[in-house]
Amino acid sequence: MTHSIRTGAILAVVLVVALAGCSGAMPGGDGPDEEEVEQTDILEEIEAVDTYQYEMTQTIETEQGEETVVSEGRINESANRSHVSSTTDTELISENETIQVEEYIVENTLYASIDGDWFRMDLEGDVWEESAQLAAQTDFIESGTLTENGTETVNGVETTVVSVEATDELKAELQNSPNFQATGATVDDVSYELYVDEETNYIHKIDTELTTTTGNQTTTSSTEMTITDHNESVDIELPADAEDAEEGAPPAL
Repeated sequence: MTHSIRTGAILAVVLVVALAGCSGAMPGGDGPDEEEVEQTDILEEIEAVDTYQYEMTQTIETEQGEETVVSEGRINESANRSHVSSTTDTELISENETIQVEEYIVENTLYASIDGDWFRMDLEGDVWEESAQLAAQTDFIESGTLTENGTETVNGVETTVVSVEATDELKAELQNSPNFQATGATVDDVSYELYVDEETNYIHKIDTELTTTTGNQTTTSSTEMTITDHNESVDIELPADAEDAEEGAPPAL
């Protein structure tokens, strides 16, 4: 995979992933007590959700072209297993290209298939805090200012739209995270919306938009993720082909 694709892929998910590495010690917003209770309830439900499925569409727009990543994921944190299947359509190289990726995490081992070739590598750090999409949202919610902004039905569930305003401290923390340091990108703007079922406090959708600048190039990355089957049964089995995976990081990582 080319450097351009890799950089684009980092920027597409950097908001979600970088948040998992941000400090949780920053204070939350200065809103009323009712807001703080709602904020706490959402965080508690994220902590309580062990299994779920999601669909995610990520779009990157640059002066060189556009890249779209469509993913379907299944997470079972209690079993330390996850599976993500994604298709990338990119214009960020000389010719349009489509890339198919399958990723499984079993305990602390990543198995990845890129266009049919399997690779295997051991992961370091807090794998499940950093790889689970839902858990990665907590620092942004803790540190941002929450504002209710109407309602919307998501997959048949009525949800409250909650806008999260990033504080200057969080933007600075995001800017200094290893993911942004690796790309050399500067954070220009961040928007973040949660779609929350007020009866259960489950998050059913997350919309983000991130504008960054690298050198003279501006990149806009938008992500829409819908989440279903909270705490329902999710079985994840490693494919037989993965057992013979080549040791080492796959080209996309």
